[in-house]
Amino acid sequence: MQRHNYIRALIELEDPAKAGDPVAQANLGVIFHYGLGISADFGKAARWYHAAALQGNIDGALGLAVLYTTGQGVAPDFALAHLWLSIAAEAMPPSPDRARVELDRDAIAQKMTPQERQHSDQLLAAWYSRHVAP
Repeated sequence: MQRHNYIRALIELEDPAKAGDPVAQANLGVIFHYGLGISADFGKAARWYHAAALQGNIDGALGLAVLYTTGQGVAPDFALAHLWLSIAAEAMPPSPDRARVELDRDAIAQKMTPQERQHSDQLLAAWYSRHVAP
């Protein structure tokens, strides 16, 4: 991917991604999301991002949050976008990147209904009850 040979990257990442490698999964999500060397396929991007995010991959969580915010490949859902941004932010070390993710998360929270916020908080609590907090 660093050499912008996206078709080769797609081929080389497929087997590791299918075997459960979260970095390969997130990278496939990027290829499908942005249509790098191929036509964009937001549904495939969402599936690969989701697989990576479930394993705690920050890039997968961020990509999935973008798709839920924009409704690309998935139904728009601010509660799920907020959830994945919260998980990503908590996993990141203090940095300008983390601050930006927190700002994005907080901006989405401002658009959420109280019910959406409650749903996101419930999902986040369930996530941390089953996963090790970063």
